[in-house]
Order: sequence, then C-alpha cells, then structure tokens
Amino acid sequence: MKLAFVIQRYGLEVNGGAELHCRWLAERLAGRHAVEVFATRALDYLEWRNHYPKGSAVVNGIPVHRHTVKRTRNARAFASLSNVCFHETHTREEEEAWVRENGPYSPALVKAVSAARDRFDRFLFYCYRYYHSYHGLPAVRERAILVPTAEEDPAIHLEIMKPLFRAPRGIVYLTPEEQALVEDASGNASVPSVVIGSGLNLPEVDPALDFRRKHGLERPFALYVGRIDRNKGALTLFAYFKKFLEETGADVDLVLAGKSVVAIPEHPRIRHVGFISEEEKVAALRQCRLLVMPSPFESLSVVVVEA
Repeated sequence: MKLAFVIQRYGLEVNGGAELHCRWLAERLAGRHAVEVFATRALDYLEWRNHYPKGSAVVNGIPVHRHTVKRTRNARAFASLSNVCFHETHTREEEEAWVRENGPYSPALVKAVSAARDRFDRFLFYCYRYYHSYHGLPAVRERAILVPTAEEDPAIHLEIMKPLFRAPRGIVYLTPEEQALVEDASGNASVPSVVIGSGLNLPEVDPALDFRRKHGLERPFALYVGRIDRNKGALTLFAYFKKFLEETGADVDLVLAGKSVVAIPEHPRIRHVGFISEEEKVAALRQCRLLVMPSPFESLSVVVVEA
C-alpha cells in the first residue's frame, strides 16, 4: 500500500510523544509499504516557527515533504480564544479561529495533502487538535485514518470536533481509555477503530553509564520522563510529591527528565536533569524505584512500580 503520514512536526530532532509514535510507526510500516510524510517546517510546538528547509528531505529512508507555516502562533490571542472557547458562551466561528491560532497554520500543507489524494491508499493524520487535521482530513476523508492522541483536554469538547471524529474511515487509538474518552465526547463509536498502543525501541546501554553517579543522586528516586508541562499533570505531580514527603518522611527524590515549560519548584528533593539521550533514559529506568509517566488520557500522572 501507499501510505501518507500527516503530522505537525517530523524529524530526528523533534521531542514529542505523538511525533515519536508517528516516526516509529512510519519506519516500521516502511518495511512493507511505500511510506511518505507530510509535515510543516516547524521544530518547536509553542510558536511553530519555520526551522527546516522548505521542500523534501529523507529521514531514516522515508521521504518527508515539509511546508511553510504561514504565521506563528500569537500566544496572547491563543490564550484569549482558549478562555472564550473553553469557559464562555461562544460561536462556531470562534472555535474555528481557535484552531487557526492553535496552528500550525500551514494552508500549504493542507493543499499538498489534498493534491496528493489520488497517490495514496491511506492518509494517517496526527493529532486531532491541530490545523492540518481539522482542515486536511475532510479533503481525503474516505482514505483518512485519524490518530487522535487525545487526552482530557477542553479542546476535545469543542462542537467542531464532533464531526471531525466522525469523519475518517477509521481511527487508531493508543489506549482503551483514550477510545472511551473520544467516543463519549463525540458519539463516534460507529467509526471503525483499533487500539494499537506503542512499541519501544530500547538502545544498548554502556554498562559503565551510571545515571545516579552522573547526576549526584544519593537517595532512591522516582523518575518522571517526558515534557514537564501543566497538560501532562506536572503541577499535580509536584503537589502530590511534596505532600507524600510531608506525610511519610520518605527518603526519596523526584527526578525530572525532559524539557520544562512550567516552573519547577525549588525543593531539595526535586531534581531536574534536563533532556537526556535514549541511552541515558534506559540507564535511569534501570536504577529508579518508581517510574512516573504522563497519562495519555487524563490530567493525573500514572505511577508504575519498578521491579
């Protein structure tokens, strides 16, 4: 089959769970199918500034067609629209304005996808809340597969999202909870769907790589890996961890690995080691007592006890 992946950002440098899931799935499917990717030129997800050169490139053997973001996100306008759409009586036009401001605003990407509709058997759109999915998916709906990567977020309850969730030929969910969330919000249970989760690509780690020693960790630690963001439950995690220490007096640290977009509390037991490589991530996982991961379907974090 000829498969097109359509996503907001794509590249080896891109740090994001949905983007990594997309790249891993595209690379696996490329072993048996003809795969291409349509994306914007953006690298960051806050302003969507153009970073990559315009045009086509090859990333790990897959052709990637990058299109210009016409204008960056205006943080003030986006915050204002979010407040109106999520908390006040509003119009359909205001919801569509929210989609445009959320971005990445790339009419060129939408046009390219529409123009390529006869070249591909299926188009896989990541993620539901962005401009390219809202405007691009309907143009190829009979060949479209939506990968929502939805979480408990006010955007999922916008009225304009209900037709989008009902439009594709099929939907790929990452968890049963995500499926239930989308179906409850949109009433799209009749759309064919499947829950596929995600595989893991674990690198070989140098036995000499000692995560604890590298970062001066003397106590047992709970490890959070991912973007440190309000939407990922980071503020809840900080509050719960401090309360846990107060109530138990436990001799444990909270170690945060990943890019931070919220203020991290100045606390002697909360340590931020920044963005780490895949090799160092596996080394950290081998030494932690608890693994704390952001949930893909709700605001609270999920805690998994390490063996």
